[in-house]
Amino acid sequence: MHWVDMEWLWGYNVLPSSIHDMLRLCREAGVKGNVNFDAIGYEKLAAESPEALAELRCAVQQGQIEVVGASYGQPYGLFHGGESNIRQRIFGVRAAMRLLGVRPRTFWEEEFDFFPQLPQILRGVGYEYAALFFQWTWHTPVMPIEHAPAVWWEGLDGSRLLTAPRNALNLHQWPEDFEGLLESPQLREMKWPLILQWLELMPSPDWMCRSEVILPPLRALLADPRFDMRPVTLSEFLELAREVAAPRQYALDDVFHGMSLGKNGDRMRRFSRTSEHQLLAAESISAMSAFFGRPYPSWDVYPVWELEEAWRELLAAQHHDNDECEGLCGFIGVYSYERSLSLSRHVINRTMQLLARRVGCPVAYNPLGWPRSAVIVDPETGQKFHLRNIPPFGYCAITDQMRGNGLLSIERIKDNGTITLRRGALSVTVNCNLGKITQITGEAFPDGVLDATQSLIDLLMVRNGITDCFERADVGLTGDAIRINRFGRDGALVTVTITLAPDQDGVDLHYAACDLPRPDGGMNAALCTLVGVRFPYTLIHDHPYGVSEITPHGTYLKKYPTGDWMTSKQWFEEVHNPFTALQFVDLVETDPVGGERGLLMLHDGSQAFRRDGDRLLHILTMYDPWDEDFFYDQLDVRIRLIPHGRINHAERWKLAQAFTRPVLCCFPKANGERPKQTSSTLPPAFGCVWCDADNVAVTAFYREAQLGDIRYPFVLRLVEFNGQATSVRLRLPGHIADARKTNLLGETISRLVPTPAEPPLEVLSTWSTISFEMRPYEIATLYLDLELGRKVTRDLDAYRNVWATVHRV
Repeated sequence: MHWVDMEWLWGYNVLPSSIHDMLRLCREAGVKGNVNFDAIGYEKLAAESPEALAELRCAVQQGQIEVVGASYGQPYGLFHGGESNIRQRIFGVRAAMRLLGVRPRTFWEEEFDFFPQLPQILRGVGYEYAALFFQWTWHTPVMPIEHAPAVWWEGLDGSRLLTAPRNALNLHQWPEDFEGLLESPQLREMKWPLILQWLELMPSPDWMCRSEVILPPLRALLADPRFDMRPVTLSEFLELAREVAAPRQYALDDVFHGMSLGKNGDRMRRFSRTSEHQLLAAESISAMSAFFGRPYPSWDVYPVWELEEAWRELLAAQHHDNDECEGLCGFIGVYSYERSLSLSRHVINRTMQLLARRVGCPVAYNPLGWPRSAVIVDPETGQKFHLRNIPPFGYCAITDQMRGNGLLSIERIKDNGTITLRRGALSVTVNCNLGKITQITGEAFPDGVLDATQSLIDLLMVRNGITDCFERADVGLTGDAIRINRFGRDGALVTVTITLAPDQDGVDLHYAACDLPRPDGGMNAALCTLVGVRFPYTLIHDHPYGVSEITPHGTYLKKYPTGDWMTSKQWFEEVHNPFTALQFVDLVETDPVGGERGLLMLHDGSQAFRRDGDRLLHILTMYDPWDEDFFYDQLDVRIRLIPHGRINHAERWKLAQAFTRPVLCCFPKANGERPKQTSSTLPPAFGCVWCDADNVAVTAFYREAQLGDIRYPFVLRLVEFNGQATSVRLRLPGHIADARKTNLLGETISRLVPTPAEPPLEVLSTWSTISFEMRPYEIATLYLDLELGRKVTRDLDAYRNVWATVHRV
């Protein structure tokens, strides 16, 4: 059960009544249970129904009920960023410990929550057990079927959880699912047979899963003389079955999420990505600002409440019902995303403004944990210029001298019904009659990525049972941009804008539409674009904090209602060879003659793909019948295509981050004019964290309120992407009083010994370094006490005269 959606629509009694119905079922049947609420639900119970929370806490502490899942917002983790997935577990576990007095040890969620790095993340917050039985509700997830009662679920890095897998003894929440169970041969053949049933209990006539309808078949099962039934919690059973567990490392081509991914232009997933990225930027720039002492951009040295409140809104908005039930309750999820964005945006804006004032000129801030270059646009003049080597989690002043770093010119060539944009070896060619890209070249592909049978930006969508290929095209050249209007039936129009990426040897595509006619329901009717290349390829894709190869295969069922979502009959479609890509997919040539090369496709939120022969179908938007009358008819999709030579996974991931996380700029004004550069109180450039391991990305830099006796400790997250054991050296400003490698909750794994370091920038004389080892694919967390960033308190008692007697007027 969950606060998100359910309490929003069914009212305040949802969680209390669910607790009471669960305890009734356990009491009358003499069984034990597991409780899975979103952790924000526990927080709401503490405020709205403390008596029900106290009953639950008592049952948990007596061992009758075990807390499982305990993520903050019960997300489809696969569809959200790596850091969001980590914060889901941190916020969730801390809430459960605070309110229920126990530490969750078992992962089990109602909806599909699976990706290769999840075991490592769960181990990082103390989980030991798991279940991979997810429900068929509005979506149809598929997990590998096992004939064993337990397995060791192994993550990308080798982390393991003792796990109840998907098998024939899993029951959905309907009493009808009991039928035939007792005749299952696995009850007799399996050494430790586990009947595992998910129940979303609520004693309401407006709900189908209630203890009163579950109790009769459950009592019959328990009374069957052929079996010795022993009630257990999930972790208790897994301990019994430990001896028969075998290792399993499931990949994403072994599973199917079953969700209507791509629906409504992935509006909710785009909100999630934008909110996470902006919040990470707000955290890192707030952490950086502390190194400069007062005045602070916030009242305190770090705006803990604002940023954690922004995370709470974001994590709740990522709830699975906001993704799958968008037409029912998603509007509230949108408001949560918007509040999160508003909170983090205000932090960024005031911090950037203060930074620019203290530097004495416009500034650019790099929210990424590695140096980067960027193209900057002056908001007043429109002038574009390069800024090179902006420090990691740092800034540089934008001086008049830098404005002279102009961009390379772009050739615009019209020839025989084609338009080509060219800059050096990079080019893109459009056939004006077809309105399609017929060639892309680059240094690694002097002869082009495509052949005569291939083209890009093909469009297709099914409406009223007929495929619409948007065959009529109108092509024009505006400045350095090719604009293509693709016309379909009944006024359908998709505009595609093609440019050369300003800061990368890549081609940028922007798909846009307003008032797009609604396609037929289902993934197979979605608005798609086709991606094909001239060479055989291996697919590489990313997922939360991980990158790996994938071979899409399999045919899966996807179900939808014919009308009212609760009462109408349901229909199925077959989905062939689906796969996901969180940020990118790379088509890498299988047997290159002249060295490794490929076409890297970055996107800003459209995660759903299918493989069709040697082509990929990329879903831009779809209509989900579960949303009934709701369809979001706007389209705003951005793609970057990078023809490349040899690159590694870490480079792919960093390119994807740079695509959707721009450099932040502040151009302060004074009396309507750009202020002249003045003598500054801060250096012209500064960076916080310098990592010398190229295969490692520093992905988050923030602070928390307390760690033991350390106030406002700094927190660093690092991820190894290439599958290589690595010695990491970090350089940080000033002296380090305390450095620890910890788990995700800040619990110490090992102490690190700081030593003096050479300055990466000649703006501060004292720097320190810490060194440590990372295993392949490790997600590492460091907690640090950096003396330079400690809070500088003010002697407010020296100003008592300002307040103490002012009322005596």
